[in-house]
Order: sequence, then structure tokens, then C-alpha cells
Amino acid sequence: MGDSVSSKNDSSSANTSVADPRNVKTVVFGEEFEFDAWYGCSSYFSDEERKKYARNLLERLYVCSRCFKYTSKGSEMGQHLIACSSSFSTPGKLIYQYNQFSIREVDGGKDKLYCQCLSLFAALFVDTKSVCFAVDRFKFYILIHHVSSKKEQAVGFFSKEKLSWDENNLACILVFPPFQGQGLGQILIEFSYQISILEGKLGSPEKPLSDHGRKSYLLYWCTTIAKTLPHIEHERRVSINDISYATGIRQDDVIDSLQSMNAMQNLHATDVEGNPTMTISRDRIAAWVAKRNINLQAPSLIDINCIIVP
Repeated sequence: MGDSVSSKNDSSSANTSVADPRNVKTVVFGEEFEFDAWYGCSSYFSDEERKKYARNLLERLYVCSRCFKYTSKGSEMGQHLIACSSSFSTPGKLIYQYNQFSIREVDGGKDKLYCQCLSLFAALFVDTKSVCFAVDRFKFYILIHHVSSKKEQAVGFFSKEKLSWDENNLACILVFPPFQGQGLGQILIEFSYQISILEGKLGSPEKPLSDHGRKSYLLYWCTTIAKTLPHIEHERRVSINDISYATGIRQDDVIDSLQSMNAMQNLHATDVEGNPTMTISRDRIAAWVAKRNINLQAPSLIDINCIIVP
């Protein structure tokens, strides 16, 4: 952590360890927000600083809420914010715009410094993913809230490998702490699936998921399945593949969701031809929906007509 606002740019650096020991107490995010760090990120520090902050937490880490550059000195960040507010705009290309929100797609190979600083910031709040400086193979999707005609704020993001051998549609997701609890994670998750659908693929996030991530995904998967089932039950027989291709959700996640709703019954039954079959309980799906007070008639969070396709 240098004498000026810092940003690492060393593509040879190794991945940070998963869930580093906590070494930062508080994050001062831009001019308005201050909140606790949840986990550590050793890559913020030099070798000497790592030893120091392993014993005593850094009291405050100042992070720019626009470009995510950082420093341990409030005066330096104050000077940086003045300059950054007038000269910085979120990189990448606009791929979604609806009401007060937009999403920009940022290529880690083209805007490397921005993506590295964003990844370091995310490491303070995500415990199950490695963060590396080699961001070239990822795309980052930045969710931006347009507070007014003159003010915008990045509120969260997800990253996605450009080439995923497992065809995962999401590698890491984070809604920044001041903006959590507003349903923004569901917007990001749904958008990741809409991209997969446009690509003609079934989507699934990189595993393992954190406890919070799994909870968020199950909410999206189960709600989507509950919305979709009535539209594909034209015949008595509906396969897992039918549900998967109708929703864009990969088969193993469909099964996981049905199990979490306790909606799979007669698992060891067979049809007249001896093929394995089961029963999906619509009553139990309805009970799951009612318990969570979910409105299945509500419009989708993402308006597909507002996705900007190149």
C-alpha cells in the first residue's frame, strides 16, 4: 500500500487465498459509506504490511466508489475523489438500461486495472472464491444505479469466464454491503440467465456457492420454476429436461430446487415401460410460494427488450 492511491497491476501475482484472515476493520467507500469488512484480502498489502495487519487490523481502508482504487490514508482519498468525480466514467459497454438501473459489460483484458481493483474489493466480502490479478479471462457485469441525472453509483457486479469448460454463466457475484437487502442480487442472477438464454445455453453458477449465494440462487430457481411449470404442463408427463429448457436452468439445479421445495415424490417409481419416473407436487410448490409471499404474477426483474445486443 503505497504513498498514493494504490492499485496493483502485476499479472504474475498468485491468487489470493480463499477467506484470508481478516486484516481490515472498516471500509470507507467513497464519500457516503462506511462498513465493516467481512473477510481479509492479503493482496492489498506488501509482505511487511501483511505481518503488521495480521496482528492488528488496519483501522480504515479507503476505497473509491467509482474506480475502486484504494489507500490507507483519508487525505489521499479525499484528493483522489475530487479528481475522480470529474474525470472517471465506468468502463465497458452499456448492455442494459431500464428505469434507474443499467448494466455495463467490462472486459478484464481491456480494462484490467479497474477489474483488478474491483476484484480486490470483492475479496473483503466473498469467502468462497479466489481473487486473482489475471482478470483477462473474465468479463465483469457492473450494476449501476442512476441516482439522478448527474449521479450514478455502482451497487454490485458479477463476473463470468469468457470461456468456461463447465459452461458456467457466473463466477462471482456481490451486491456491495450498503445496497444489500433491496433485491439487487436477484436482478444480477436473472440477467446472467438472460445472457445464457441469448447464447442458446443452459446456465449455472460456479460451485461451490457460499451459504448466502446458495440461498439467493434457490430463491431465483424455485421462483422461476414455480412461474414456469403451469405453462409447460400441457400433458401429464413433464421431464426435468422440459423444465430446464423452459427456464434456462441446468438440470442438476432444477433437481436441487425441487428437492429444496420438498416437491419430488415417488422417486423410485417407474412407468409402464419401466423408465424411472417421479411425481412433482404442485401443492408443495404452492405452499413454498405462499410461505414466502411470492407473487408469481409479478413481471420479470429484467426486461429482455431493454437488453442491448451487439
